[in-house]
Amino acid sequence: MQRLNSVDLQSATGRTQELLESVKGVFGTIPNSAQVMANSPAVLSSFLAFSTAMADTKIDAKLQNQLKLITSEKNECDYCSSLLVAVAPAMGLSSADVLAGRSGHSEDTRTKAALAFAHDVLENRGKVSDARLAAVREAGFSDAEIVEMVASVVLGCFTNFLNNVADTELDIPAAEPLAPAASCGTDTCSH
Repeated sequence: MQRLNSVDLQSATGRTQELLESVKGVFGTIPNSAQVMANSPAVLSSFLAFSTAMADTKIDAKLQNQLKLITSEKNECDYCSSLLVAVAPAMGLSSADVLAGRSGHSEDTRTKAALAFAHDVLENRGKVSDARLAAVREAGFSDAEIVEMVASVVLGCFTNFLNNVADTELDIPAAEPLAPAASCGTDTCSH
């Protein structure tokens, strides 16, 4: 049972109503996670501003979503994993891209380095090793892109933590659980 209230558009007023209408205008619907954020217009406004700003990054939307997927899996956020899997095709992700993001395993060297970096950012609370930082740079990522990867992880953590606190009710199909061997807890994910 959901532990925090969802604010629906019909009962919202003022700034909250404006923000929810903005979400509906962009997505065609208002995800339940946004309705939970709407308990605080400042939080929903900040989330929307952060998300909108991240559209102008050097790393592409596909990699950003893969970074959020690995973050959601690591943080065990069923809501965010389900939402990211549901929107993946619209974001240009194939089923293989989704699996790579969720598991941390990718055949693409650059993606693999980014996912391993994100995993270590989460695992070590940002205190990544010099070797991990060197590996992501060797994969061709600039300092700007590394900053953007950290921001993608942080944005993912915010939604993960809020949805885990709220136990946000799914308003989308649930993502299938990963097989234990495919999850990012394995040694191959972080190397």
